Amino acid sequence: MRFWITKNSELPVREQLVRQVLLGILSEDLPSGHKLPSVRAVARRHQIHSNTVSAAYHDLLEQGWLELRRGSGLYVRPLQASGDGQLDQLLTGVLQAARRQNYEPEEVLHRLEHMLHPIPYERILIAEAEPAMHEILRAELAESLSVPLGAADLSILGASQAGRALVVALPTRAAKIRRQLPRGVPCITLRLRSVRASIEGQTKPSPDSVIAVVSRSAEIRLWARAMLISVGLDPDSLSEIDASSDGWRDRLVRNAFVVADVIAAGELPAACQPRVFRVIADSSLAELKQFCGQ
Repeated sequence: MRFWITKNSELPVREQLVRQVLLGILSEDLPSGHKLPSVRAVARRHQIHSNTVSAAYHDLLEQGWLELRRGSGLYVRPLQASGDGQLDQLLTGVLQAARRQNYEPEEVLHRLEHMLHPIPYERILIAEAEPAMHEILRAELAESLSVPLGAADLSILGASQAGRALVVALPTRAAKIRRQLPRGVPCITLRLRSVRASIEGQTKPSPDSVIAVVSRSAEIRLWARAMLISVGLDPDSLSEIDASSDGWRDRLVRNAFVVADVIAAGELPAACQPRVFRVIADSSLAELKQFCGQ
C-alpha cells in the first residue's frame, strides 16, 4: 500500500499516516503479518521528519495494530493464540480467523449469543459524531436495510433506552464506543470496503485525466485519495472538493473523472456520471441484515 501525505491538509501529517495505515489494515490491503516500511524509508520518500513517522508508528503500536519484532521491524499484528486444551485451541482458531476478517472478539461473542438466542433487532443506532460522515453512513445503511435508523446519543443511552437496538460504528471509533456503552448494549464494527471492491468493474481513467474527489467529509476525501493512489493513480491528477463549501460544483472540471460519496453523488450536475465511493463493506451490510431478520 502506498502512502499519500500532504502538508497542506487540515489533518497533521502524523494523523494522516495513522489513518492510512489503519485504512490499509481494516480494508485488508495490509494483511496480518505484513511488514511496514521503515521509519527512515517513509520519512525520506515523503520528505517529512523521521520523528513524525516514528510517532505515528508508536501510536499504532500502543493501540495494538502493530507489533515490533526485534531486529526485523514493524508488522501488522495478528491475534495471538492463548489458552490450553482442545476447546481453547478451537476457540483461539476461531478468533484468529475472525481477526483476519476484521472482526473484534466482542463481535464474535455477540454473534454466538445471537446464534443461540436469535432475537431480531428492531432499529440501528449510528455512533458517529462527525455530521457529514453520519449522513453518509446513514444513507448507505438505508439503501440495504428496512429497519429504522437513528443516532446513538452515548450521553443518555442505557440498556433500557437501547431496547432491541443495535449500535454500529466505524473501526476507528468502535473500541472507544464500546467502552462508553452500558453492559448489554452491543456495538458492531462497520467493516470498510476494500480498494479492490471500491474499483471493481470501474474503468480506469486515462493518465491525463483530472480526478475530482467530492465529499462533505474530510475523512472520506482522505480515504478515497489514499485508495486511488494505492492502486497507482498519480497524486498530481487528484483534486479534492469539499461538497459543503459554497460554489463547489463550479470547481468541477469539464469531463473530469469524478469520485463521490453516496450523498454528494446525488447532488452533482446532471452531466456528471460519478463513480460512487462507498464506505461500508458488503459483508458488513449482509451481517446487519441477519441481525435485523431481513
